[in-house]
Amino acid sequence: MIRIGIIVTLAATIITLAVLEQHWIQGSYGELERRVDAIVEMIGDLGVDEPVGNDANKAAIDNLYEWWLKRERRLTMLARHFDLSQISINLVYVRNFIHFDNKEEAYVGILNTQYLIKTHSFNVGTSIQNVI
Repeated sequence: MIRIGIIVTLAATIITLAVLEQHWIQGSYGELERRVDAIVEMIGDLGVDEPVGNDANKAAIDNLYEWWLKRERRLTMLARHFDLSQISINLVYVRNFIHFDNKEEAYVGILNTQYLIKTHSFNVGTSIQNVI
């Protein structure tokens, strides 16, 4: 009887930790998506002659990049680093395009970041593939 109690307790603990892990990962991707959407709007709302490399856009992309680096360090314990690093690499490109005032490439890069967020958030979910 004691063994069954121990097994049930361990199983409940493992399931609880898996749910908390999934919640934290999805929360991180949700926050990243919210921040990226704000930058997409900032870039998309610019006029034809307005520079993308203004101080507000530079500050927004720098803050996003720094926030993601901190979050990525923690997420690598739970998710594949390859998926996380693709987002980081893409953010570096967007950051450079904004700092060098290349509006078209910055917009394409940030839209690509949106795509990566949507596809990678499914890849890091709790599934049989990720457990194996």
